[in-house]
Formats: sequence, C-alpha cells, structure tokens
Amino acid sequence: MSNFAVPIKRIRAILAHPNADAIELAVIDGYRVVVRKGEFLAGGLAAYLPEGSLLPEWLLRALNLWDAEKSCGRLAGKQGNRLKAVKLRGELSQGLLYPVHLDTLTGSHLRLAGDGSVLLPVEEGDDVAQALGVEKYQPPIPVEMAGEVFNAGARLTVDFDVENIKSFPDVFQEGEEVVFTEKLHGTFTGVAVLPESDAHPEAFGPGRNILLFSKGLGAKGLVFKCNERNETNLYVRATRPFIDRISVEFPRLAAPVFLLGETFGPGVQDLAYGRALGFRLFAVVTGYRGEQEYKGFEEVTATAGRLGMAPAPVLFRGPFSVEALARHTSGKTTLDAEHLREGLVVAPVRERLHPILGRVCLKSISDDYLTRKNGTEFN
Repeated sequence: MSNFAVPIKRIRAILAHPNADAIELAVIDGYRVVVRKGEFLAGGLAAYLPEGSLLPEWLLRALNLWDAEKSCGRLAGKQGNRLKAVKLRGELSQGLLYPVHLDTLTGSHLRLAGDGSVLLPVEEGDDVAQALGVEKYQPPIPVEMAGEVFNAGARLTVDFDVENIKSFPDVFQEGEEVVFTEKLHGTFTGVAVLPESDAHPEAFGPGRNILLFSKGLGAKGLVFKCNERNETNLYVRATRPFIDRISVEFPRLAAPVFLLGETFGPGVQDLAYGRALGFRLFAVVTGYRGEQEYKGFEEVTATAGRLGMAPAPVLFRGPFSVEALARHTSGKTTLDAEHLREGLVVAPVRERLHPILGRVCLKSISDDYLTRKNGTEFN
C-alpha cells in the first residue's frame, strides 16, 4: 500500500545534466531530482520531498522558492506550494531534496524553522513529513464522485494502492515472467461480494450483499448506500450493469470476494477515453481484511470473462527487463481515444510477496503524463 512520507534517503548517484552546467541530477531510488551543482554528494543523505507534497512557507523560503512580491510560493497550485513533476532543460525532475547536515557534534540532522535554529537528528529511512510540516495534496472530490455512505467495517473492504516502481527499482528481476497492463486514468472502484451472513439492508444486489466503494472510502471501511440519492453517483452508474450477474456468479460464499477495477470516461478525469462510462477489472481479492489474497493474472482474466467485464488492457507479457518497461510505459492509450497513456502496472504472472512492499505490484508512469497541462488526479 502506498503511504505518503518524506523519507530520509541516501543519494544513489549525481549525474551531469546534459543541457545545463549549473544544475545536475540527484538519483533517489529510481527518481531523478534536479539540484544545484555541488549542493549534494553521491552517498550523502537528504530528505526527499515527493510529488504531491504541500510545503509550508518556511520551507519554501529555505529552498528559495518563495516569491516575496506575490506572498506565495513558486510551485504549482493557487498558493504556489504544491510539488509537481516538471521538465527542467529537457530533463524530468520529480520532487525536491532538503539537505541533511553532518557535523561532529550533532551528527546527521535537519535544520528546522525559518532561522534553522532547531536541529532534528535523523537517520536513513526516517519519515520527516510531520517535522517539516509537509502534507499530501488532496484534490477536492467532484460532486458526482461523492455520495451517502455507511460504515461496513474495514474487514469488508480493501485498502488498495500501488507504489511507483521508482520507489522500489530492484523488486523485479531481469527475466521474471510479468504482465504489463495499461494504467487507465480514471478512478478506483471496489466491488465487494459478501457471504449471506454479512449482508446489510443498505447494500446493493438482490441479496443486499454487494458493497461499492472508492479507494479513499474503502481504506476506512466506508461504502456507498443503495438508495435513491446515490443513483447518480459515478461508482453506482459504472457498476450497475454487473450487479445482477455478480450475484449469480458468487452464491454461498464463505468469505468476501472483491472485484477491483478502474472507472473511466467523460467527466471522470481529464483523459476521457470516449463518450460513455467504462469499467475495467484489474484485480480479484478473496478473504476478510488481514487475510486477503490476490488472485493471479489468469484467474482475473477468467473472472472478467464470466462476469461480462473487460479486463485491463494487456500491453506486454513476457520476461521483465528495464528496456521493456521503458518501451511500454509511454505512448498512446490502447483504448479508442486520441490521447496519451498514463503508464502501466507491472505484476508477476504468479502472485508473490515482498518483505517490505507486501504484494508485488508496481506502477510506471509516463513522463508526458506527469508533465501534461491542466491534469486532474482524483482517486
């Protein structure tokens, strides 16, 4: 699961910028960050401020990103305090670095507050988001994505997210059999099919045992109510064609089955993929929270077929390589639309776990997508 953090990271390398002399590229895991030449050293520590960070005024000032005349930052957003990926002299820069200082008396530390008088001891791996006053940007929820909800309990939903492969660049081994599916630019949609014993009068389906939830709601155990006021809700409209068939296909369950997919179309995000709402299945999960198991690629595809759903578009299946990843991350969408691809999701054909990451499933995002204008990022 993806958690927002500002970690203390070791700089893997410092690379020369091909188009500029005064700046260079610091490598953090698989990310590259444009920095002033000579400011950071390979092997040194730094606080990594990722995309989507909201920076406080004192930190903007410390990073020379404060516009005194306009009384705001020089980044994105109305207050100029939101970090986005940018291209600087033709090179993608993702995030910012805040220096970690090292001396014989205080060891490794960050300088906090406006005058730098407060020193915070740090070690590699520490999360310093709270200490720096950095928060994650949360876009406002569009009206059509909102709705009336009830608390079904966390055990009856899925807490789902996918980390960026640049945060875990060494998880996949060269030659491992993987599948790349297109990452569609829509909104996560979860469908839970419950045993009869977990049915709820405000749930969906003839047996009142089907729950619908967004990513944010599912993480909290909240789900949409089946009522008249939610009939115009985006998630309800997208899954309505499948509700009756889902009820027939999963009778007499001993544990929940979760169908996870992406809803897309006009009004969902800035990339519309046509004139009607669409839904693509990308994962099948079984079990209560804490004991959940993700099914492999073959079973996901078979389940989509039985339910009359389309699966996520497959871009590649074969041995993993860095070259294959780069080749398929960018380009046009494979759906019937004249716009770019957001990126891809890479997973092993056979599900496996990683000691830190958990389930092995990562996303790779297109540079062109990251730097497009007027983009939306709703969950």
